[in-house]
Amino acid sequence: MSKAWTYLERLTRYPHRAVGSAEEAAAAEEAAGWLRDMGYDVEIQRFRAPRDTLYLGPAVIMAGYLAAAAIAAWWQPWVGLLLAVLLLIPLVGEMSGKGLDLDAYTPKVGSQNVIARAAGQGDERLTVVVSGHLDTQHATWLFHPRIAPHVQTYLNLAYGSLGLMLLGLVLRAVFPGAGWPLWLLGAGAAVLSLHIAFLLACAFSGGYINGANDNTTGAALTLALAEHFAAHPLPGVRFHFVLTGAEEVGTRGMKAFLRAYRYDPASTYFINLDNLGGGTLTYLEGEGMTLYHRFGKDLVELARAMAAERPGQVKARPNLLLPTDAMIPAAHGYQAISFLAFLEDGSLPNYHWYTDTPEHVDRELLSFTEDFMKEYIRRLAEVRAAS
Repeated sequence: MSKAWTYLERLTRYPHRAVGSAEEAAAAEEAAGWLRDMGYDVEIQRFRAPRDTLYLGPAVIMAGYLAAAAIAAWWQPWVGLLLAVLLLIPLVGEMSGKGLDLDAYTPKVGSQNVIARAAGQGDERLTVVVSGHLDTQHATWLFHPRIAPHVQTYLNLAYGSLGLMLLGLVLRAVFPGAGWPLWLLGAGAAVLSLHIAFLLACAFSGGYINGANDNTTGAALTLALAEHFAAHPLPGVRFHFVLTGAEEVGTRGMKAFLRAYRYDPASTYFINLDNLGGGTLTYLEGEGMTLYHRFGKDLVELARAMAAERPGQVKARPNLLLPTDAMIPAAHGYQAISFLAFLEDGSLPNYHWYTDTPEHVDRELLSFTEDFMKEYIRRLAEVRAAS
């Protein structure tokens, strides 16, 4: 039996592991116990994270743009434009994985990372950090099965509305005596008001999901790999296994981890596992919504070589709409990669919906991925030792 499936069954006994919930904390404590039993030094790293960034953060920024439009229309156009630019900075930082983010605009909750380190032998030439996020998402109208295929279109429209408003503010500042920029601001304000209403409705409705695929599969695979390499250590390799919290609210667990710990970029690889319960195993070549971060050359080349050995069973994908934990180390100069599994239409199965339960996880794919990752990491160590 797949070790990953065993851990998936254990973790999905929790009805959900929402960010900041008692269930997330209890699952982290239980997983820490399993890792200690394997012989690892284990730390539970606690941090504060937003309750939500997908809905509340953008809604607050949009509301700020309404205020900026009012200031520009009735008082000082340049002050309104300045406010709009300042509001945009954390949004860009959120999407790029570096700099300021939306933390200042959202209420906070407590979350945690589970960090397991193998006892060092003193001759490690390579550090491998394997991660999978432990937290789960909640279902909203945005991810209803009929709407989910159009999430990217919706987000493009939402952020395009901010761009329209910004253009109106620029024109109002440059042509303060003209009336037509006010019409543009008025149209932008009307559209933004609809977006705010929809985002707030999503933020405060819906229910938390079991998250068997997203991301119990990645967490279970991380635990299975930890168990395997505890019993079969690789010479010259130091392993760190990280179950991150608060990934679903903007990769906050990985951000907290890299704020606390620094590695040598020349000898450290980050491997992230996420949504691996249905479809075809896929490796990402990079990530980024505003700034594109190309993933590690060594990691991508090895994934490409192993995919060629398994025709039709492993695919490549250049990018992903919403970021995974691998984007954060990549943005900080580390070699990183993410593995996910996609259906034929390019979607993630049962994505952020109530049907994301164990009976909808492909056990054969999970087992295949577990074996693939064991070989992938072993061959990575061999390539590194030969270089």
